[in-house]
Amino acid sequence: MSIGKITAVLAITNTALNVTWDDGHRARIDFGDIIATRSALASLSDAQQFAAVEMSADGWSLEWPCGVDFGAPQLRRWADEQAGQTMPASGFRAWIEGHGFTLEKAADALGVSRRTIAYYLSGEQPVPKTVLLATIGYDQQLAA
Repeated sequence: MSIGKITAVLAITNTALNVTWDDGHRARIDFGDIIATRSALASLSDAQQFAAVEMSADGWSLEWPCGVDFGAPQLRRWADEQAGQTMPASGFRAWIEGHGFTLEKAADALGVSRRTIAYYLSGEQPVPKTVLLATIGYDQQLAA
């Protein structure tokens, strides 16, 4: 999947934005938990500061006057995670650790390569919906 430029942004609450990309995809991204868990983003907890979001001149990021910015790919990843289209890397890590898996055992359980597991854990690649569903299926199979 190729992530494109941002074409529009609108602050809709004190912690949420509507973002549109050049492929026509539009998503609501809630930054509440993102802001709450990262002290470097504390300035965005101010409603006026959050509402001052703007697109960068080239459309590849969103920027705030306080110096915070996020790139289009990261924003799309958060949008997809919040929509249930991908699994957060932290959730994937928790699943692996919950089963006591090594990279090799996780790869074997999910039918992917060890390297793919490493990419997902590092956040280098998003954990796709198929893997999210595979983790659910694996757990249900164990419970049966």
